[in-house]
Amino acid sequence: MLEKVSFNQKTMGNYQTNFEVRDLREKDRFIVDDKFLNGYARFLGIYAVGVYNSLCRHANRDQRCWPSINRMAKELAISRNKVIDSIKYLEFWQIVKKERLAKKLTNRYLLLSKRYWKPRNKETLKEFSEVYHINFTSLLDKLNELTSSTSIVRKHKSKLFKNKGNVRPYFWGKPMWKDKNGKWWVIHGQNDFREFAGKEADIEWK
Repeated sequence: MLEKVSFNQKTMGNYQTNFEVRDLREKDRFIVDDKFLNGYARFLGIYAVGVYNSLCRHANRDQRCWPSINRMAKELAISRNKVIDSIKYLEFWQIVKKERLAKKLTNRYLLLSKRYWKPRNKETLKEFSEVYHINFTSLLDKLNELTSSTSIVRKHKSKLFKNKGNVRPYFWGKPMWKDKNGKWWVIHGQNDFREFAGKEADIEWK
């Protein structure tokens, strides 16, 4: 069942408009870990991100799935080779484990817990670049960018405002912080923080 919500859109004039939000009780959903999208996707590339999403979509409760290469290629509108390469990348990072079955049977894939994923560091990226002939400098730049943004989030997480007693600011359940220029930011994930475009009256303190 979809819920109707009243929302004021500044950019379209001062009037009320209705829209529908997702009902998370519906079963036609699948889950992708934030850590994958926030930290590993930039090293794996768009094709591997698509293939991992496809595997997550087909996974059962035991986190196993067996979509064929052809099926994933068709779903994502990419070539078979892109799917095969993407699975190799996911295997390298220990995000996915491929279980080979009989010749005429489709491979089975096990989606591993993030506890087993390889660390995102210079040594692992060096090995990744050598095995798959990927430009190491480009990967290192992405690592430095990731490390920099992570340190900024950690810094500001430790300085979340407490100037209203022992409460902290939140927006829709996400923690917030205010920079030295007076701008509010919403922390969506470890490496994902976005500028707050609402009013301070919309901020919840709890």
